[in-house]
Amino acid sequence: MERLTEPANTPARDSAQQESDVNAPAAIKAKPVELSENDTLEDAAAAIFSGSVEHFLANVPLLQTSSAPESVHQMRVALRRLRAATGLFRPVVAGPALETAGQRAKALAAVLGAARDWDVFGIALSAGPREAMGDDPSFHALTDALEAFRESAYRAAHDAVSSGETSRFVGDLRLTIERRDWEEAPEARAPGSARAFAAQALTRLRKRLLKKSKDLATLSAEERHKVRIALKKARYGAEFFESLFDDRKDARAYLHALGDMQDQLGVFNDMEVAYGLLDQIDAQTPDAARASSFIRGWFAHASSQGVAHAEKSEKRLKKLEPFWT
Repeated sequence: MERLTEPANTPARDSAQQESDVNAPAAIKAKPVELSENDTLEDAAAAIFSGSVEHFLANVPLLQTSSAPESVHQMRVALRRLRAATGLFRPVVAGPALETAGQRAKALAAVLGAARDWDVFGIALSAGPREAMGDDPSFHALTDALEAFRESAYRAAHDAVSSGETSRFVGDLRLTIERRDWEEAPEARAPGSARAFAAQALTRLRKRLLKKSKDLATLSAEERHKVRIALKKARYGAEFFESLFDDRKDARAYLHALGDMQDQLGVFNDMEVAYGLLDQIDAQTPDAARASSFIRGWFAHASSQGVAHAEKSEKRLKKLEPFWT
């Protein structure tokens, strides 16, 4: 089977490749889902599943360019959106083929996530720690180790994306959507059923988010991570269905607010992930110990400043008005 992209033999690129990177296109974000009030629930599901597949594929060629870090991020977003959509529709549109697609998407996202984690960690170091101790030999040892881990993670990402398994995943899912190879509830083929389902689903996602974010400032790191997942699902759901409702301005405001809160919580989640990455560096690079200790303290201090942000976010969530009522 033809591969989606050729795997990289080495993380280093020749001068011709580097020159072409200068003009490399930017990573591609998900296109808006355009649904109509008369769409059936099954039509909506097919459109949303297809959009996620095309979003993923659009970023595959960029994995070989200077846009690779953002393309990895966008491919992960596409896979998360697909999994969020299959979960959202599971009560009314489901089947073995969609379950298999969700499992394949999860496995692929995990490989891409490892590369993304090292990218995000590198960005975090450039924000403050590099200025504070950039000339320290232990910091150079740490960043050299980071780059080695990152290169290894990117080789794994290349191999995964270019594998026959990923080609089969895409091909099988496209065929599933084309044939509508799933079981649907009786109401799923009724004209206008997409809008009715959307209103119920968005209400359910909002209630779940409000419940999980209660007393946000006092939650543990694991509990905050669950809030962030609930935020993503609520945001993706709103993006999937916003075209079914008239008030686009309120929908945009709703999405903007959820996006801001997701980003805020994401900063603290990234710090938790960074501790695990530092553990990997510490195990292999003793010379980086001083810098590792400093960075852990830096992140701990930054994390302690998040209480006020969490309290503000919880209040903002409670004030958000649904745009689908």
